[in-house]
Amino acid sequence: MTESIPKWQRRGRSRDLTGIGWLEADVLRIVWDHGEVTVRDVYEELRERRRIAYTTVMSALRNLAAKDLLEQDRNRPAYAYRPRATDVEVAGSILDAVVDKVMGGRIEPLIAYLQARSDGETSGGSPETSGGSPETSGAGSGTSGT
Repeated sequence: MTESIPKWQRRGRSRDLTGIGWLEADVLRIVWDHGEVTVRDVYEELRERRRIAYTTVMSALRNLAAKDLLEQDRNRPAYAYRPRATDVEVAGSILDAVVDKVMGGRIEPLIAYLQARSDGETSGGSPETSGGSPETSGAGSGTSGT
Protein backbone atom coordinates (compact mmCIF):
# COMPACT_ATOMS: atom_id res chain seq x y z
CA MET A 1 0.00 0.00 0.00
CA THR A 2 2.79 2.43 0.88
CA GLU A 3 4.46 1.93 -2.50
CA SER A 4 1.55 3.56 -4.38
CA ILE A 5 1.73 6.71 -2.23
CA PRO A 6 4.44 9.15 -3.36
CA LYS A 7 7.19 9.52 -0.76
CA TRP A 8 6.41 13.22 -0.31
CA GLN A 9 2.81 12.42 0.64
CA ARG A 10 3.64 9.84 3.30
CA ARG A 11 2.78 12.02 6.22
CA GLY A 12 3.22 9.78 9.25
CA ARG A 13 2.38 12.04 12.16
CA SER A 14 1.82 15.13 10.03
CA ARG A 15 -1.65 16.62 9.83
CA ASP A 16 -0.96 18.22 6.47
CA LEU A 17 -3.23 17.04 3.66
CA THR A 18 -0.86 17.99 0.85
CA GLY A 19 2.46 16.64 2.12
CA ILE A 20 4.23 19.92 1.29
CA GLY A 21 4.26 23.27 3.06
CA TRP A 22 3.71 26.77 1.67
CA LEU A 23 7.43 27.53 1.42
CA GLU A 24 8.08 24.18 -0.25
CA ALA A 25 5.31 24.94 -2.76
CA ASP A 26 6.89 28.33 -3.52
CA VAL A 27 10.30 26.70 -3.94
CA LEU A 28 8.87 24.00 -6.21
CA ARG A 29 7.22 26.64 -8.41
CA ILE A 30 10.59 28.36 -8.84
CA VAL A 31 12.31 25.07 -9.71
CA TRP A 32 9.56 24.13 -12.19
CA ASP A 33 9.78 27.57 -13.81
CA HIS A 34 13.59 27.43 -14.17
CA GLY A 35 14.22 23.71 -14.66
CA GLU A 36 17.49 23.68 -12.72
CA VAL A 37 18.46 25.91 -9.81
CA THR A 38 20.97 26.40 -7.04
CA VAL A 39 20.17 27.47 -3.50
CA ARG A 40 21.35 30.98 -4.43
CA ASP A 41 18.94 31.14 -7.41
CA VAL A 42 15.94 30.25 -5.26
CA TYR A 43 17.09 32.49 -2.40
CA GLU A 44 17.46 35.53 -4.68
CA GLU A 45 14.00 35.03 -6.18
CA LEU A 46 12.28 34.43 -2.85
CA ARG A 47 13.88 37.39 -1.10
CA GLU A 48 12.30 39.70 -3.66
CA ARG A 49 8.95 38.69 -2.15
CA ARG A 50 9.75 38.15 1.55
CA ARG A 51 12.41 38.15 4.22
CA ILE A 52 14.02 34.74 4.25
CA ALA A 53 17.33 33.26 5.33
CA TYR A 54 19.62 31.51 2.89
CA THR A 55 19.79 28.51 5.24
CA THR A 56 15.97 28.26 5.24
CA VAL A 57 15.99 27.98 1.46
CA MET A 58 18.79 25.41 1.67
CA SER A 59 16.75 23.35 4.15
CA ALA A 60 13.62 23.55 2.01
CA LEU A 61 15.51 22.31 -1.07
CA ARG A 62 17.13 19.52 0.93
CA ASN A 63 13.72 18.47 2.33
CA LEU A 64 12.16 18.45 -1.15
CA ALA A 65 15.02 16.26 -2.36
CA ALA A 66 14.46 13.90 0.61
CA LYS A 67 10.78 13.70 -0.41
CA ASP A 68 11.87 12.71 -3.94
CA LEU A 69 10.32 15.83 -5.46
CA LEU A 70 13.71 17.21 -6.48
CA GLU A 71 16.91 15.62 -7.71
CA GLN A 72 20.05 16.95 -6.04
CA ASP A 73 23.24 17.08 -8.12
CA ARG A 74 26.18 17.09 -5.69
CA ASN A 75 28.84 17.01 -8.41
CA ARG A 76 29.20 20.79 -8.51
CA PRO A 77 30.56 23.30 -6.02
CA ALA A 78 27.01 24.68 -5.66
CA TYR A 79 24.47 21.85 -5.56
CA ALA A 80 22.00 21.95 -8.43
CA TYR A 81 18.38 20.90 -8.05
CA ARG A 82 16.04 19.65 -10.77
CA PRO A 83 12.43 18.50 -10.54
CA ARG A 84 11.71 14.78 -10.26
CA ALA A 85 7.95 15.33 -10.46
CA THR A 86 6.00 17.77 -12.61
CA ASP A 87 3.62 20.36 -11.25
CA VAL A 88 0.76 18.40 -12.85
CA GLU A 89 1.80 15.20 -11.03
CA VAL A 90 2.03 16.98 -7.68
CA ALA A 91 -1.27 18.81 -8.17
CA GLY A 92 -2.92 15.55 -9.22
CA SER A 93 -1.80 13.80 -6.04
CA ILE A 94 -3.00 16.72 -3.91
CA LEU A 95 -6.36 16.75 -5.70
CA ASP A 96 -6.68 12.99 -5.19
CA ALA A 97 -6.22 13.55 -1.44
CA VAL A 98 -8.83 16.33 -1.47
CA VAL A 99 -11.32 14.19 -3.39
CA ASP A 100 -10.80 11.19 -1.12
CA LYS A 101 -10.49 12.85 2.28
CA VAL A 102 -12.44 16.11 2.00
CA MET A 103 -15.03 15.42 -0.69
CA GLY A 104 -15.73 11.78 0.19
CA GLY A 105 -14.95 10.69 -3.36
CA ARG A 106 -17.25 13.25 -5.04
CA ILE A 107 -15.50 15.01 -7.91
CA GLU A 108 -18.45 16.82 -9.51
CA PRO A 109 -18.41 19.79 -7.08
CA LEU A 110 -14.68 20.25 -7.71
CA ILE A 111 -15.15 20.10 -11.46
CA ALA A 112 -17.91 22.72 -11.21
CA TYR A 113 -15.70 24.91 -9.01
CA LEU A 114 -12.71 24.64 -11.34
CA GLN A 115 -14.88 25.38 -14.38
CA ALA A 116 -16.34 28.46 -12.66
CA ARG A 117 -12.82 29.56 -11.66
CA SER A 118 -11.66 29.12 -15.23
CA ASP A 119 -14.58 31.26 -16.36
CA GLY A 120 -13.72 33.90 -13.71
CA GLU A 121 -16.94 33.35 -11.77
CA THR A 122 -15.76 32.09 -8.37
CA SER A 123 -16.62 33.89 -5.18
CA GLY A 124 -14.82 31.76 -2.62
CA GLY A 125 -17.12 28.77 -2.27
CA SER A 126 -20.50 27.66 -3.50
CA PRO A 127 -22.96 25.38 -1.73
CA GLU A 128 -21.69 22.53 -3.93
CA THR A 129 -18.09 23.01 -2.77
CA SER A 130 -19.05 23.48 0.87
CA GLY A 131 -21.08 20.32 1.32
CA GLY A 132 -24.50 21.30 0.02
CA SER A 133 -26.21 19.12 -2.53
CA PRO A 134 -27.04 20.40 -6.02
CA GLU A 135 -30.74 20.07 -5.22
CA THR A 136 -30.48 22.53 -2.29
CA SER A 137 -28.12 25.00 -3.90
CA GLY A 138 -29.34 28.07 -5.65
CA ALA A 139 -31.72 30.89 -4.82
CA GLY A 140 -33.24 30.76 -1.38
CA SER A 141 -30.61 28.38 0.01
CA GLY A 142 -30.57 30.20 3.32
CA THR A 143 -27.55 32.42 2.80
CA SER A 144 -27.72 36.14 2.46
CA GLY A 145 -25.07 38.48 1.17
CA THR A 146 -24.68 40.24 4.52
